[in-house]
Amino acid sequence: MCKFESMKYPILSRSLSLSLIALGIVTASGFLAQADEVKYADLEKKLTIDKNPEVPVSGVVSSYAPALEKVMPAVVTIFASKTVKAGRDATQEEMFRRMFPNVPDDFLERQFENAPEEKQEGLGSGVIISPDGYILTNNHVVADSDEIKVTMPASKKEYSATLIGSDPKTDVALIKIEADALPTITIGDSAHLRIGDVALAVGNPLGLEQTATIGIISAVGRTNLDITQGGFENFIQTDAAINRGNSGGALVDAGGRLIGINTAIQSGMSGGNIGIGFAIPSNMALNIVERLLDGGGVVKRGFLGVQLRELDTNFADALGRDDRSGALVVDVVKDTPASEAGFKAGDLIVSFNGAPVETMQKLRLDISNTNPGSEANFAVIRNGKETAIKAVLGDLEAGSGLAVGGGAKGGEKEKDLVEGVRVRNLDETTRSALSLDETVIGVAVESVKDTSLAAAAGLRPGTVITQIDQKDVATVEDATKIVEGFSGDVLLLQVYAEGRRDILALPLK
Repeated sequence: MCKFESMKYPILSRSLSLSLIALGIVTASGFLAQADEVKYADLEKKLTIDKNPEVPVSGVVSSYAPALEKVMPAVVTIFASKTVKAGRDATQEEMFRRMFPNVPDDFLERQFENAPEEKQEGLGSGVIISPDGYILTNNHVVADSDEIKVTMPASKKEYSATLIGSDPKTDVALIKIEADALPTITIGDSAHLRIGDVALAVGNPLGLEQTATIGIISAVGRTNLDITQGGFENFIQTDAAINRGNSGGALVDAGGRLIGINTAIQSGMSGGNIGIGFAIPSNMALNIVERLLDGGGVVKRGFLGVQLRELDTNFADALGRDDRSGALVVDVVKDTPASEAGFKAGDLIVSFNGAPVETMQKLRLDISNTNPGSEANFAVIRNGKETAIKAVLGDLEAGSGLAVGGGAKGGEKEKDLVEGVRVRNLDETTRSALSLDETVIGVAVESVKDTSLAAAAGLRPGTVITQIDQKDVATVEDATKIVEGFSGDVLLLQVYAEGRRDILALPLK
């Protein structure tokens, strides 16, 4: 059994108690300093950026010490403290909320309302990116902190830090200390990364300062990991050993250039490293820094107003596509940039601002990374022909309707019909892909989590649910109302798949 964990290491004191607590992802907005006086263009002049691809060194490499000698002076220790109710643990609360999503928001607050207060400290890492004290780290390292302290690696000098801005949706934060002539890291171009490239991780795992480990780039573009709050994920995967306390530390290439910010691990029963770690690409982190500075400490995201889905084999065949690239529009919300631009359900988006659309998640990320008010150029396949569409993107936080991807309103995650099961209305595209005639009325099962009770009961994607609890179903709204009003332990589903009808008994507990 494995789970994703952030690598902020909670401690009761700086003596670093060795009694470890298994961690989950803890993210929050944090407090913000005024960033109006400094814009990204001002900071960029102080950064050292090298976008050249890594050049192979001839001969046998016997040491990476030269690269690490440039990196390690710029990797700092971050102590973040906050006042909490005694007995409350943010990580455990996050896990509780995931396990019991329908518990009222104030349930935990009521449990601890009379508890005494105590000071909680956490340990993480950070990377100095400018000589005057701007430091990149993770949002979950500094979120909700009352006080942030930064310790330099060589001198052990301690500084008070200010949170300039943080972004829970990508888990990036920017803090600043008042200092001059600090050692900085050279920022590389993560777009050049290849699977197999050498990767070195530097940070403070379990309080062991200035630890360096080596591995390779195992994968790039990892999404759907449910590590961040908003699902705006594009992680580098590495087998360089990283553990709790590495959060916010540096992932660098063989030349010592920053290629990622270490963020999370997938851990086994022991809670330690099993060779699967994740880092935010340097390009993405720097993009967030720019938007934090130029956005007054918050990140503004573009939104289109469509519900999208990936192409599976059936949909690709129905649309006459040889591959599964692109993102299929399944719904367009009224009074959004998408409806005003003329998008229609059934459009296949194949290009965004001149770049091919590989996946729905990548398109969702690219649109969110575009400033609201920007004009975006799309190419769509409609009725077998390519059509150009221009849209002025809205603001994801301010906009109403559906954000790009996922089918969720206002950027929130789409709700399961029952645990692990997503459904959607039958439209013309879905009917065509599933070869359904007009006599089949119901909702289509879009996805079923492999480990869910529904999967064990035999429910599969592509199945049409026609009845729930012996009541006819025509829309997702119908299905939701029936399930919400059901009080039993086993739900009867009448389903239609591959030309025949069946009944499934779905245990809910």
